[in-house]
Amino acid sequence: MKKARFKVRDVLKELLNSGLKDISTEEIAKAAELTRGVTSSYLSQLRKDGLVIKYGTKPVYWKIKENTDVFSRFIGSSGSLKKVIESAKSSVVYPPNGFPLIITGPSGTGKSYLASLLYKYAHQQHVITESAKFVVLNCADYANNPELLSSVLFGYKRGAFTGADKDTTGLVKQADGGYLFLDEIHRLPIESQEKLFTLLDTGYYYPLGENKDALKVNIRFIFATTEQLDNYLLQTFRRRVPLNLELPSFSKRPLFERYQIILHFFYQEAISIQRDLKIAYSVLKSLVAISSGGNIGTIQNKVKLMCADAYRNDTSSGRYIMIDDKQTFLEDYIYLEYQKIENFEPLMSLDDKQSVLNLINILKKNEHQKAPISDSVLEIQSFLHDTRQLVLNIDLDEKITNIMTSKVKKIIVFLRHRYGQTIDITDNDIKNLIYFLDILLYFSEQLNLKDSEVLLQSIKKRYPRTTYLAMLAAQKLDFKELSQSLVVLALVFLIFAPKVSAIEKIDMLAIIVSHGETMAASIQSVVNNLCCNYIFESFDMPIETSMMDISKEIGNFISQQSQAYKGTILMFDMGSLSQMYKEIKPLLSSDLLVINNVTTATALDIGLQIQQNSQFKEIAEKAEAYRDVISTQYYEGISQKQNIIISCMSGEGLSKEIKKIIKKVSQTDTDIITMDYKDLKNSLDNHDHEYFRNTKIILTTTDIPQYTLTPIINIYDIMDKPGTKKLGELLKELGESDQSINALIEELLKFFTIEGIGDRLEFLNPEVVIKEVQKITSKYEKYYHLSLSGKIKLNLYMHISLMLERTLVSSNSNNKGHTIREQMSETQLEFYSVSKNIFHDVETKYNITVNDYEISLMYELLRPLVVD
Repeated sequence: MKKARFKVRDVLKELLNSGLKDISTEEIAKAAELTRGVTSSYLSQLRKDGLVIKYGTKPVYWKIKENTDVFSRFIGSSGSLKKVIESAKSSVVYPPNGFPLIITGPSGTGKSYLASLLYKYAHQQHVITESAKFVVLNCADYANNPELLSSVLFGYKRGAFTGADKDTTGLVKQADGGYLFLDEIHRLPIESQEKLFTLLDTGYYYPLGENKDALKVNIRFIFATTEQLDNYLLQTFRRRVPLNLELPSFSKRPLFERYQIILHFFYQEAISIQRDLKIAYSVLKSLVAISSGGNIGTIQNKVKLMCADAYRNDTSSGRYIMIDDKQTFLEDYIYLEYQKIENFEPLMSLDDKQSVLNLINILKKNEHQKAPISDSVLEIQSFLHDTRQLVLNIDLDEKITNIMTSKVKKIIVFLRHRYGQTIDITDNDIKNLIYFLDILLYFSEQLNLKDSEVLLQSIKKRYPRTTYLAMLAAQKLDFKELSQSLVVLALVFLIFAPKVSAIEKIDMLAIIVSHGETMAASIQSVVNNLCCNYIFESFDMPIETSMMDISKEIGNFISQQSQAYKGTILMFDMGSLSQMYKEIKPLLSSDLLVINNVTTATALDIGLQIQQNSQFKEIAEKAEAYRDVISTQYYEGISQKQNIIISCMSGEGLSKEIKKIIKKVSQTDTDIITMDYKDLKNSLDNHDHEYFRNTKIILTTTDIPQYTLTPIINIYDIMDKPGTKKLGELLKELGESDQSINALIEELLKFFTIEGIGDRLEFLNPEVVIKEVQKITSKYEKYYHLSLSGKIKLNLYMHISLMLERTLVSSNSNNKGHTIREQMSETQLEFYSVSKNIFHDVETKYNITVNDYEISLMYELLRPLVVD
């Protein structure tokens, strides 16, 4: 059904056709039977689309913006044939007299029509006179009579041959000052081609029977052929024609243009019979699917026959004649009104591109609500189904589609071979993927890439191993035209979704590293396939690769993992590689098992245990049995060196900044390890004191119970004298001097200022957000009758500032870890209710929602003060 705003345009056109001038918004609204506000909105959209013109002030008047480009009716001129049309225009306006061109393509693709438009364009551009002619010669009509062809083309002198009783001008003379269009140029005999050389080069020619006085003409040439140029035309002839424009066959045209062509023919028939048409989409689809060898005329004839049959069988007195295949009861229709302007694009486009944007928002919402991935897959499938029903304007290029299909099939083989993923995928599934990528590409300018990045990060948190495989697949797919995040998302939902549960079941990180070209990959392939799952990743390193380069590559892989694994297993093929644990262990927040001299048998044994979800310690203990033939080392704990752990509730970014400060002033070789607050809590909950035996200090931004013998210091306590003294004593035990300790305290104090917080904000204006944070803190003080110390306020300022930015950047932040409302105490429930009111103004200002998890963190910070 035609969009409302285009109906408003039709109303405006009818008013103009009735003779009215200076038509106001009120007059259009009255004629369209709409409110003035709605009509004004539609007219503004039409003006934005370049379809109407606004003039005047009070009142405002409207008129139709007429398209004066003669090529506007050539379907595809602003689409797939845009470059063809632009080149054709260049051939017309290039001084002094343009240049010749040849149009190629199957029969019935519009070559003659394009030639006639070039002639009209030349008139429009005033490069030829009004009296200049467009002369046409079909060379096929004279293919078997070269002499007759020459006489028709060049004319002849009296007595040139029997029956030549007077001088006769040829088509060349008739076309003087204008265009000569030679169709089916491949039927032009070689001798005739040669006769054109002089004419093309100099503008002179000799009529038949004349050999003394050449005639001078100024002609623009257009040639056309359905055949390959190399097979029929002389090279010397082709060199004189610099431009070759190729028109594709009907089946090679983009989907939308094929629909335009079909609907154009239906519109012509509607005008012919003076009746409106109601056409079933199934009819359009059947015509679109026809492979007519390139001849658009075949399509036109089929449309004419359909309309003739429908006209003959129409017994109703209704407004519309039905064009229906009568094969379905539930059918969608398109309506053509012969008295309305021919404008099909609005009927075949998504509603302001909004459907794609809505889909992304639905996917984000599903992730925010932790919905099953199958729900999101169904949303995408439903979207694809609807777009096909809407006859979507998407260019599904056959050649590219075939290439992409081949690539996807190779990726499926790769995933099965290397990662044990047997993905059952049909050709239809692959087409859906390619179709979805094409849609995303088509509307890429309207999509907010930040939204797709946010969605991808959310998916990565829920399905880290699946996302990793999808990223590998995206690299091999090499769909460079589209954002990598969108390609990965498409692969996760449309290829990997059925495998998510099995892939994410693996809770350990397992890596095989070997020297050589294929050994590690070969073992990985065998183990993953026998386990029927992605267990191991592998790294094959050339012999000449340095230890540093190997460590860097594996380190990059580990740093990309967003999952908190229960343990990491490294399997090597040589003793030298086993020393890499010194580089890798600091990157891990889990236990590490190193197994040297890896074999397929030992890797398979480890893989099967991982697949069965064995405990890490069990796997490590069983690995002791390998000692007869290989060496194993079990590195339990955070680090093998003395270390300091930093874990800030506000995020790992703050922890890393504090790490930089400590590294900057430290005089010892102490490991500084940053951990996500949730990971630290999990480690404290799930490990005994031995796990933290080398950890000398744990620095946090909140008070947590003393789980271990390791001292736990709230960073903000350092700003009090007791805290400063305690930290100094511990650092001295690590070997730090008074000088380095004092420097550290000074750097920390400097960092933990309002200005320091401002430096950490990347998007929000520090001066503005600090005021909001002060208001929020003040409201808590007022409600709970608190008088917060400077240290506590600074803690809150930092936490709330970073929380607001985190929430603003990640609109679908998780509700992870929040307390179930039914299990809350009255104090907690009161705090949640109060907090929602306190954050209301800032939520409105920044268009965000502070979720339950963030409020639970606020409660943890303020609990000692608000709980009696």
